[in-house]
Amino acid sequence: MADALDELPKDVRDEYTYMKVLPDGRICGVHRLMFHWTMHVDIGEIGWEDKYCFPNQMSATKALEDWDGTGDPEGWHRHLQTGRRRNLQTGEEWIAF
Repeated sequence: MADALDELPKDVRDEYTYMKVLPDGRICGVHRLMFHWTMHVDIGEIGWEDKYCFPNQMSATKALEDWDGTGDPEGWHRHLQTGRRRNLQTGEEWIAF
């Protein structure tokens, strides 16, 4: 599965602080944004298919290390594609695009 990472262009791999190939073959990576961190899911040469936002690098990296690709990873506070947001202190979840 590490070969899948090697098949991505170096400039794509260099955008991520941590990358992993899920059991189903999707490539995921932790990427820094201006005010928070994100986990990109199903990374390819020209982009990604899904992403989860995290408050910091440590929580994003830990979530990706522990995630097997089913359900949602732990510790996210925003899921862009569904508009879901989560209060990490209370666990409250709502939709806000």
